[in-house]
Amino acid sequence: MFESLLLSQFAKYVGQRAEIGLDNRIIDGVITLVGPDYVTVVESMGYGATPVWIPISAINTVRFFTV
Repeated sequence: MFESLLLSQFAKYVGQRAEIGLDNRIIDGVITLVGPDYVTVVESMGYGATPVWIPISAINTVRFFTV
């Protein structure tokens, strides 16, 4: 139940910046895609952009940034 609620919230913020906390790191980037059980974030690191696929079950915290 919680996962479906979290996915619906992520869908509202596609194209926006978010900070997603996992067990071992924090991913800061733009939400680009929301799938049935994952979120894709384009993380900006240095000179390029790297897409990161994050399973919903691995997410501990989320912080959305609105413009």
